[in-house]
Amino acid sequence: MANDRVASALPRLATGVPGLDVVLGGGLVAGRTIVVAGPPGTGKTTLGNQMAFAHGAAGGASVVGTLIAEPHDLMLADLRGFSFFDPALVGNRVQHLSLLAALEGGGLDGVIAAVRQIVRDGDVSLLIVDGTSVVEDLAPSAFDLQRFAQRLQAQAALLGCTTVLLTGHGPEDLPRFGAQVDGVIALVNERSDARRLRQLEVLKLRGARHLSGVHEFEIGDDGLAVHPRLEAVVGNRRPQQDPGQGLGTGVVGLDGMLGGGLMPLSSTLLMGTPGAGKTLLGLSFLTEGARRGERGLMVGFHEMAPDLASTAAGVGLDLGDHIAAGLVRVLWEAPLEVSPDAWAWRLLAAVEEHRPNRVFLDALTDIQRIIASPVRSPTFTTALANELRALGATTLIAAEIDTLADDRLPIPVPAASATMDNGILLRQIELRSEVRRLVSVLKARQAEHDPAIREFVIGSGGIVVAEPFARASSGLLTGRAAPQEPPGAVQGP
Repeated sequence: MANDRVASALPRLATGVPGLDVVLGGGLVAGRTIVVAGPPGTGKTTLGNQMAFAHGAAGGASVVGTLIAEPHDLMLADLRGFSFFDPALVGNRVQHLSLLAALEGGGLDGVIAAVRQIVRDGDVSLLIVDGTSVVEDLAPSAFDLQRFAQRLQAQAALLGCTTVLLTGHGPEDLPRFGAQVDGVIALVNERSDARRLRQLEVLKLRGARHLSGVHEFEIGDDGLAVHPRLEAVVGNRRPQQDPGQGLGTGVVGLDGMLGGGLMPLSSTLLMGTPGAGKTLLGLSFLTEGARRGERGLMVGFHEMAPDLASTAAGVGLDLGDHIAAGLVRVLWEAPLEVSPDAWAWRLLAAVEEHRPNRVFLDALTDIQRIIASPVRSPTFTTALANELRALGATTLIAAEIDTLADDRLPIPVPAASATMDNGILLRQIELRSEVRRLVSVLKARQAEHDPAIREFVIGSGGIVVAEPFARASSGLLTGRAAPQEPPGAVQGP
């Protein structure tokens, strides 16, 4: 992920937290005071120490000052499990000091004086204050609290020390305190169905451009990793499509239906019921490209590379050879408790590294099921499709239709017409006690396409598109096929 997606002219201090600097527009504003607010268990202490160790590793001096918090020896013991923890920095470029005595002895003014002394003596450029909620609780009045925040802010700016205050109070409890500081970052850890969803939002960042809205984050062995909301960062680039020769799918009959193949840099929605042939068509699309020397990327959630190669070989495709040669790569991930944004950024990183001409995503509906807010699906899909196009890829995106038969044709991707350049439908129908596969081109932007519904035959020799299917009079698109009665047939009662 490029950290220059969102930038600002103000001098910045890198947080060292993956993805967070993108959300902040380049990092913390240097010399300013920021509040990180969130209930217990949201990751505030981990975030503060991760920033402190990253700053120390980069050559700066950082201090983690604690008020009411766990003892330092326990805190350091907990931090040893993270990869960002470096014992060589402890007591050197990263110091942990208690401010509790200063608070007990001198109140709010005592904390201000202690912070000033710590910053001056150690030439500290990043100060983390953990347990700031106790200051809010002990302030004699709202005026005293605001005065404390204002003095701390002015002191940080004067000393050139970026200050981060960690508080256990939620954003709703910050109107008095948050108004005085330069920035407020809120952390939440909420339940979403049966899983927990960690989210981060920059509520305020004075004088600096940043990404608005909520962004998911995870806490793992490396500490926090923020996954900026995809549509807030990418999707605005949409290069002019190449009107030249279409990219073949490897199925001659389908290419004819599409008016010569898929337009370069286009995005195509491949809809279909389970078992209709979506995966095989996608593998044919990648194999055809590899045969022409074009790089391909298979993005899947079910079959891994050996299984895909075996599946392709069953219809005469030599995909395994192209995978072994590195021309086609497979990006596989189980569609379980994964962040959609984290997955999308991994996909885009793989595209930037491999630079494929063709991408096959099987299937988008697996990601849609774990998007916390369903209304995000159209913008998320549009941003992803546009960014893949901007990176030079022609993309085939499979989407599963769960309903085998319906009175209408269900579209699994909301606003698909605005998102995708082309639409292909594969489906199975039962007709006279036989299951038949059909293919139809619903849409082909900037190309004359064949509107006929044709039979889609899969065999050991490959995939064949046959003549228009004339054995039913209606219901082919919805799966409720009505047999075509022969001329002169007597209709039943």
